[in-house]
Amino acid sequence: MNGFTLIEIIIVVVLLAVLAIYSFSFLGVGSEMVAQVNTRTQLVAEQRFAIERLNREIRSALPRSARSNGPCLEYMPMLGSNIYLSLPRPGPGGTNPMVVVTPYLTTTNLVGSYALVYATEPRFIYGSNQTRRKSITAITYDAPQNGLSTLSLAGSPSQFFTDSPARTFYFGGAPVSWCVDTSTNELVRFTDYGLLDTQPNLAGLRAGALSQQVMAVDVANDIGAGQLPFEVVDPTLQRNNLVRLFFAFTSSENGSATVDITHEVFIPNVP
Repeated sequence: MNGFTLIEIIIVVVLLAVLAIYSFSFLGVGSEMVAQVNTRTQLVAEQRFAIERLNREIRSALPRSARSNGPCLEYMPMLGSNIYLSLPRPGPGGTNPMVVVTPYLTTTNLVGSYALVYATEPRFIYGSNQTRRKSITAITYDAPQNGLSTLSLAGSPSQFFTDSPARTFYFGGAPVSWCVDTSTNELVRFTDYGLLDTQPNLAGLRAGALSQQVMAVDVANDIGAGQLPFEVVDPTLQRNNLVRLFFAFTSSENGSATVDITHEVFIPNVP
């Protein structure tokens, strides 16, 4: 009668055990890869809203208003734009009203905002320099005729010191800042803190901004190692301002799952 010896059975059992170990190890690696992919996908989905909103806000920023100190990005939102027909200027034109082609905006959107003409540098947009930026105190629609509006302005000096080559003006709103807070691993949006000549840092915004919104969590940028989230690239003859974004996200549930997002945002408007 044919059969197997005990040694043969032991050898077969050992071989099957070795195969089983390798098979389960392979399945474990595959399962871990699937889990990491799912975690990264979820991580990107959770942060997509903040990145998309930041992208849209930068694209509609006032030209040349974007500035960065590394952890923070600041810009002035553009509320509207059109051409002007007359402008208060030093000399004989000092008493001229600012007459513009009426933009498609309401009085609520514009009164209290800023009128800017040929503001080519941040110093003309923020702070005490008012030679190219005035506050709008009132708007008279359809004056001096239909389709035109007269802006009442406040500022010191009271006149604009230069014209725009294209006779373009912009309406600007209160400044906005986005910062990466490495102490809380958050991306925070700050508003309602006023104009400042020098760009405010994170500590100043935490202390002075009346509105602070957490837009994203699990931000893992290593600022000390040079992983700056924001970089404003100066304009060239071929293009206007460019803002480069870099964010590193690490899942709080699975620390080995990380995602790096690099993006460039072009600001199409020019002064």
